[in-house]
Amino acid sequence: MKKTIMLMIIVLFWVSSPMASAQEKTAQKPDSLFSKSAVLIDSSTGSVLYSKNAHKKMNPASITKIATAIYALEHSKQDETVTVSQQASNTEGSTVYLLPGETISMQQLLQGLMVNSGNDAAVAIAEHTEGSVDDFMKNLNEFLREEVGVKNTHFENPHGLYDDDHYTTAYDMAEITSYALKNDDFKALFDIDMINWTSAGWKTKLYNHHKMVKGELPYPEVTGGKNGFVPEANHTLVTSAENDGLSVVAVTMDAQSKRAIYTDTKALLDYGLNQFTRTYVSKESEFQTSSESFELQTDFHYTKPLNETVNEVVDKSGILTIYNEQHEKIASTKLQAVHTSGKKQQDVLASSSHGSKESEWTDSAAFYPVFLYMIILAMAGISMLRRRGREL
Repeated sequence: MKKTIMLMIIVLFWVSSPMASAQEKTAQKPDSLFSKSAVLIDSSTGSVLYSKNAHKKMNPASITKIATAIYALEHSKQDETVTVSQQASNTEGSTVYLLPGETISMQQLLQGLMVNSGNDAAVAIAEHTEGSVDDFMKNLNEFLREEVGVKNTHFENPHGLYDDDHYTTAYDMAEITSYALKNDDFKALFDIDMINWTSAGWKTKLYNHHKMVKGELPYPEVTGGKNGFVPEANHTLVTSAENDGLSVVAVTMDAQSKRAIYTDTKALLDYGLNQFTRTYVSKESEFQTSSESFELQTDFHYTKPLNETVNEVVDKSGILTIYNEQHEKIASTKLQAVHTSGKKQQDVLASSSHGSKESEWTDSAAFYPVFLYMIILAMAGISMLRRRGREL
């Protein structure tokens, strides 16, 4: 009898242990961050997973170079030959020691830009791509507004040195990075940890300044990043990461130290990669306001907290907004007005629990060990009764 009960206990422990391990990996929403501004978004759906002063205008420092890189990739070819100007060679700040008159490929300049944060490389790229820095900035800002869709960004230079009129927001930087990550050449640049560098003025190894990309602070899910610093902006950091279910971008701005900004970024990644799942609102759904009906043209995909319901709210102009249980905005989209409908209507002010398959599994998984334990107790009880019957 003792052997039977012990075997049952071992089976129960073996079945329960994977679930306990999964629970150990969960991470709570950060209570506070050192950074004055931060955001975490799903780079695929655009949903906001965490926000702190995310729409406040801030100086970005060298994370500006993310915008410079994606614009150059879309408006030039990497095998083009660039002649370095005197102006580019004389650029202040971090550098890859370009010499005036030397020729170098656009691909190598982009590597120097993203890996070693070369300000001289940024100016050389801008001058080659659009003829002058002024024309590059004019076109870059238009590109960010019209193509990327950001609203609170204006860059005065291609590298991020401080200027009163050079600003963005954490949310805009997350949007710019998510846009850029759709480009395979940018993804490759964003994830370089080290390269051999040979130019007319310098021969060395370049190591990425982003500690998680470099491997100095290992985080296996990280797929790329860019750091920045100028005294007026303090430390800024953009980081991309992914697991089997999600791909996220974390932006942290205005932290007093490197330790603080990496601590914040790790907390955001831990939270985002473990506490969210993707779901969608079906295009078959119709939403009714007091005066008009609206519908989706395609399924609307977004990312929600695990084990939480969401509120779907449509305003009079037909904007569908998804809120979490704390009434924080997750995502929104523009609906199309309809006049007749045979589709399912939804109350736009009511909660709609778009529970994911993952959260359904979590609920059943939590019940499963209890159910198994009850069966084992019943089996043990039957065994004891049979033994007493034999003894009688």
